[in-house]
Amino acid sequence: MNSKEKTEGSYSIVDINTDRREVSVKDRTLPTAPVKTFSYDRVFTGASKQIELYKTVVLPILEEVLLGYNCTVFA
Repeated sequence: MNSKEKTEGSYSIVDINTDRREVSVKDRTLPTAPVKTFSYDRVFTGASKQIELYKTVVLPILEEVLLGYNCTVFA
C-alpha cells in the first residue's frame, strides 16, 4: 500500500499466512461479512522476490517439462 492510500484511510483486505499456506480475503463493502480463506500448496507475500518464486516453484518442475509432461503454474 502506498503512502497516498494510507493517508486516504485505505486498508488491505487480503491477509497472507505463509505458515498455514492460506490467503484470507475480507469483504470491503460489508465489514461484518465472514472472511473467505483459501488454501494453497504455497503462498508468497507481496515482498517476495521473483527469483524466490522461480527457485521454489518453477525450477523443480523444469525437469518434468523437459521429459514431455505438461506443467502449469498459476500465479
